[in-house]
Amino acid sequence: MNIKTSGELSDTLIVLRQMAMFETKLAELYSLCASTWKEDSEFWLDIWKDEIRHAQYISRIIDIVSEKPGSFEKGRPFTVLTVSAVVTGIESRIEMLKKGEITKEKLLFFANDMENGFIEAKYGEIVISGDKEYQNLMHLVVGDTQKHQKKIADKIKKK
Repeated sequence: MNIKTSGELSDTLIVLRQMAMFETKLAELYSLCASTWKEDSEFWLDIWKDEIRHAQYISRIIDIVSEKPGSFEKGRPFTVLTVSAVVTGIESRIEMLKKGEITKEKLLFFANDMENGFIEAKYGEIVISGDKEYQNLMHLVVGDTQKHQKKIADKIKKK
């Protein structure tokens, strides 16, 4: 069933906006990690750069869904509360890092959880569509996320 009603479209767009916020907050955390642990700044900034791009991609996806709602179907249900809770968790880690209350090791495990978590792992299931631009953008996000998972896991193994 296509996203036909204004309510379905509105709900979908709200979740997508929350997803963009998730990516932005994750990028903020990674940027702070780079400035906190200068010896690993390249590691964190590589991931940061991708998260910034993901937020841009999701913003473009919001535009695409808004322009052509009939080309999209509702996929896996994501609630705003779920995404908001995860964003709050990221904000908490940002504050902890600013206060020096979290170790690099704990932050790596948190980053690993974020990259392997429900939200990052299921991006492509929020909406379903044959739209080529949408598919390309989602493919880029998913591919980057898989790289992040490996990169963070490798970093954890070296500790």
